[in-house]
Amino acid sequence: MAKPEVVASVEVVLAESDPTSAQDLLVLKDIGKRYQLGHLFVEALRGVSFTVVANDYVAITGPSGSGKSTLMHLIGCLDVPTSGDLTIAGELVRDLDQAELAEIRNRRIGFVFQQFNLLRTMTAQRNVELPLLYAGVPRKERRDRAAALLERVGLGRHMNHHPMELSGGQQQRVAIARALVNEPSIILADEPTGNLDSQSAEEVLGIFEELNQLGRTLVVITHDATVAARASRALHIRDGQLQEVS
Repeated sequence: MAKPEVVASVEVVLAESDPTSAQDLLVLKDIGKRYQLGHLFVEALRGVSFTVVANDYVAITGPSGSGKSTLMHLIGCLDVPTSGDLTIAGELVRDLDQAELAEIRNRRIGFVFQQFNLLRTMTAQRNVELPLLYAGVPRKERRDRAAALLERVGLGRHMNHHPMELSGGQQQRVAIARALVNEPSIILADEPTGNLDSQSAEEVLGIFEELNQLGRTLVVITHDATVAARASRALHIRDGQLQEVS
């Protein structure tokens, strides 16, 4: 039987973040989000306030319909609050237009999704390169940075494989490499282990912990208490309100 692949250290590629710079990376102050459904208004979030500082590792938990997915969309600048102030790396979101929000998403936030969101027609290396392509980084630098990150998440031998040729755990590691390639301020992960078996989930959580030890800031949205327990602290959302901090 073949031995399981060992996930390599990411330390060689990722320089340690400076925890003294931009201390308050994410600040939510009295955030509200309202949706209109026909003649009805739904209050998805009501008066949510918290701060994420540099080198934090925060889990946001809550049952289905609690508002945690709405919160993820706001933090990721995929949507904007109805009320309150959201500041990311010193930039007030309500002052930004759509082009500026897109720039925040590409430059400040690295996304890791439950469904991986990899392009099936592209190799692992090309998928990791994409944020750099959008940022206008030269081709050789794109390829070198993507290759180095894939090596560090244990996929050096799979750079030219397409997503459908990889296991779920391998696809998620490609997604993590892609999230890191632009050196974002915050890694935002939405149910990152939801589609993984227990061994692959453990590998992904191990990578997150190592990244945090190197100074990376992580925000993980999850319904899984075991995933939340791996974070430094957890925020619990229920009925659109922050219920508890642990």
